[in-house]
Amino acid sequence: MLVNNLTNLSPKDGSLWKATKKILRYKTPNLPLIKHNGSLTSSDSEKAELFKIYLSEIFLPHPDIFDPDTITLVNRSLNVPPQFSLPIKPFSPNDLKYQILKYPQKKSPGYDLITAEVVKCLPKRAIVHITHIFNSIIRLSYFPLLWKFSTIIMIHKPNKPADTTSSYRPISLLPFLAKILEKLILKRILPIISDKKVLPDYQFGFRSSHSTTHQLHRVVDAISFSLEKKLFCTAAFLDISQAFDRVWHDGLLHKIKTFLPSPFYHLIKSYLTERTFQIRYGSDTSSIGSISAGVPQGGILSPILYNIFAADQPITPNTSVADYADDKVIISMNDNPCIASANLQTHLDLMENWYTKWRFKLNHSKSIHTTFTLRPALTPEVTLYGAPIPSSPSVKYLGLTLDKRLTWAHHIRAKRLSLNNRFRILKPLVSNKHTSLHVKLLIYKTLLKPIWKYGIQLWGSAKKTNLNKIQCFQNIALRKLINAPPYISNHTLHTDLKLKTIHEEAKHFYKRFHNRLSSHSNPLIKNLSSLSIPGSPPRRLKREWCRDLLQILI
Repeated sequence: MLVNNLTNLSPKDGSLWKATKKILRYKTPNLPLIKHNGSLTSSDSEKAELFKIYLSEIFLPHPDIFDPDTITLVNRSLNVPPQFSLPIKPFSPNDLKYQILKYPQKKSPGYDLITAEVVKCLPKRAIVHITHIFNSIIRLSYFPLLWKFSTIIMIHKPNKPADTTSSYRPISLLPFLAKILEKLILKRILPIISDKKVLPDYQFGFRSSHSTTHQLHRVVDAISFSLEKKLFCTAAFLDISQAFDRVWHDGLLHKIKTFLPSPFYHLIKSYLTERTFQIRYGSDTSSIGSISAGVPQGGILSPILYNIFAADQPITPNTSVADYADDKVIISMNDNPCIASANLQTHLDLMENWYTKWRFKLNHSKSIHTTFTLRPALTPEVTLYGAPIPSSPSVKYLGLTLDKRLTWAHHIRAKRLSLNNRFRILKPLVSNKHTSLHVKLLIYKTLLKPIWKYGIQLWGSAKKTNLNKIQCFQNIALRKLINAPPYISNHTLHTDLKLKTIHEEAKHFYKRFHNRLSSHSNPLIKNLSSLSIPGSPPRRLKREWCRDLLQILI
């Protein structure tokens, strides 16, 4: 039976992905949750209610963080009637149909169980009726209450204690038609945001044609420049506690009111207020809870609303900033470590005031202070709210581990460990003689290769001894895939299986990535298209940087 199953595995009928998903799926431990009084929950309904209480406390602005002057300013601003503006242009049935057809078919539905598959089968007359409803909503600037109700499923975070509510991540399921309406509204709002330059260039999160690799490239360029110039590059990697769930609604509406026409302002105000949720756990549900803060989890408008809220963060002439959603890096460079640290501290003091004004809370334990340098001197510590930010010789930012000398050794070592673990789990499939070679290669390309491929445009310039750690894994994996005898060379393996080496992959991906930079609309990304490190420092170090991958293409 097992032999037949392995022989018949195929990506076409889904049997391959069912088998791999079954092997890789994280199994959530079914343990009772601990209540506030120390007692244990015994049923799904009790767990659902406990999660509801936990989230109800999160979906509130931080009660202990506020600035009275800012609250007065915001309240005064919201009480002033907005200026008269033209109504929002009505949607057409074609607008609606386009968004419905584009929507992924297998997304989970909200409480009403209406799926994309169902709506895609509706006749044209039904689409016209839905369009009338949408146009009535934007005309009245009223978002329906039932479309502001979310069903929340709690997913356990791996390696976290399963008996505490904070170890679970909420996944919000919203009604399908509400999401389609949000997509149409977003399409009308984005041109206004772009024309009025609301978002700073250094914010790359949730923006079209802006990726984590772009932002990482900027950070790596800054570090590379400082290493070549013998500078101290000291950086603070800041983490905001529950950033999306704690957004202060009044503060957000105050900021929106300054640039959006009044119909959009009133519509978003209706969208944010009177939102409710219910926890679904197992076969039971909790009572209904209210949401008084945060951008709606799972909402289409939520990412841009967060970006608007965070758009006015302070900057200084002596530091540079790299933001990706709520992941923030502040960089200061100088040949004197005390001056570099002082400039960084000045910026952090401004950030401290901004966080207090807009009711954000910094997570000290997850924020990191790192200095990138080849020099032995130490930079003074920096503080936020009087407490020093923890220092570390390496830091993980947007999925890549940056060490103080930018050797990529920490990152590559971590990836090799992840690859070893994943390969060990998949071994029953990839090392079995009854699994076809085509399926084995597909498993490698889709479930193993993506682990090391991410960010190869940047870490692919690491020295050969570090790259060989990943190359050795690929060599071993390919040999086990085809059960190759020892006398078959690695070069022959790669040639016959039509796979590139790690160094060849790095060159290929960086060339493709670099070719798109010069035509980008964001000047910070366009600046990455230079053939040398921005600032053109003289080459002092005998090492490769990512742009050196352009020199010889195999």
